[in-house]
Amino acid sequence: LDKKKNVDGLVAAFSKSKALRNTASLVLCIRGVDDPKSDINNLANEEKKVLGNIIDTIDSSGMSSQVYFLNISSQFELAATYRYFARRGSVFALTSLYEPFGLAPIEAAATGLVPVVTKNGGPADIFSDGSGILIDPICSKSIANGLIEGLNRHSELSNAAAKRVNEKFSWSKTAESYIATID
Repeated sequence: LDKKKNVDGLVAAFSKSKALRNTASLVLCIRGVDDPKSDINNLANEEKKVLGNIIDTIDSSGMSSQVYFLNISSQFELAATYRYFARRGSVFALTSLYEPFGLAPIEAAATGLVPVVTKNGGPADIFSDGSGILIDPICSKSIANGLIEGLNRHSELSNAAAKRVNEKFSWSKTAESYIATID
């Protein structure tokens, strides 16, 4: 619930898009949060503000039946969650204001989730070949349109993103790159 991750911007974009709300639900994976309205009291001040904004947006938009919170507490659970939603034609959203590299969208893309990611930072390079959708994280319309496009083009983009990750960002490819640099 770091402010720079812009999760509240994602929720706001979802709330403002009738087309998106008619098409999909929103799942927020937040470690340590089972019930946001009671667990908010256990968070640090900055996290309380972010989660408070998210809860306010959900409540004021009347979309509590469309937003789900998952408490993912391990990498194993996260990988299983990614695979589960990939099989259902879902997308992975990373709407950070800036993301230095972006390991999370690489992991998500490897499972078949379509990456809908910030244009600011590493994800723009990772998915520069068009295998993911780049969005402007400060523009709700850009986020919503990116999510809709990702859902509509899931079959095409999930395959392209997984291929891109396997060809460029696997551990073996990374090791090969390091060795080539050292030699």
